[in-house]
Amino acid sequence: MLASWWLAVVGLPVFMQPLPEAPDLPAAVAVASGRVSLRQPCFRLACADAEWAPAAATPARPDARAPGTVVAIRSQRLPRLATRRFIGLYSPASRRDWFYSTGGAALVDTRYGLEAVRSPQTQVEVELGTGYRLQPYANYGTAAQGPVATGQLRLSQRLGERAELSQQVRMERGRENAFIRQTVGLDLQLDPQWSLLGDFELRHDTAGNGGEGRTDREGSVRLRYAF
Repeated sequence: MLASWWLAVVGLPVFMQPLPEAPDLPAAVAVASGRVSLRQPCFRLACADAEWAPAAATPARPDARAPGTVVAIRSQRLPRLATRRFIGLYSPASRRDWFYSTGGAALVDTRYGLEAVRSPQTQVEVELGTGYRLQPYANYGTAAQGPVATGQLRLSQRLGERAELSQQVRMERGRENAFIRQTVGLDLQLDPQWSLLGDFELRHDTAGNGGEGRTDREGSVRLRYAF
C-alpha cells in the first residue's frame, strides 16, 4: 500500500520536472539520491545550531617582561553563540460575556450577559433573560405568576480621581404587568479616610394584571470613615 502511494506521488508532473540544482535528473530522483537538500535555508541573524568557529592559532610573540623568551598562544574556542528562546506565557483573556441560570422559591430564570464597554474609566454591562415567576413581587418582580422576560443594565463611570458614578436599571415584564427598579449612586472620596456616599432609588409598578400602578422614590446620603 505504501509503495502504491509513493508511485502515485512520484508520478505527478511536478515531481518529474528537474530542479535547478540538478537539471539532468527528475525532481524525485534528485531528492532521493541526495543531490538536492530539502532543508530550508536559515535567514535569521543566528541559526539555532550556529556557533563560533575555533580561532586560528596565534603565532608566538615575545614576552615584554622577560627579554629573549617567547610565549606561545594556544588556540582558543570562542563560546557558543547564545540563541534566543521564546517562551510563550499563558494568559487567558477574560471573557466579556456570560450565561447562567438561577432558581429559587420566587423566580426561575436563565440570563445572558454582555460587557458592552470596558475601559479604565467606563464599564457597561447588559443582561437579558427569560424565566418563570413563582412568587409575586418578590425581589422586585412582577405582580403575578407566570412567564417573564428580564433585562438589566449596569453602568460605572469614573469622574476624575475622586468621584465615581454608578447606575443600575432592572426590568421584569410579565404578560400585563412590569416592574422597573433604577438605582443611581455617587461616591466622592474626600480624603484617604473620609468618603461621601449618596444614592437615589426609583421603583415603578404598572397597574396591569393586579399591579398597584405606583412609583416609589427613596434616597440617602452617608458619610463614611475608614479606620
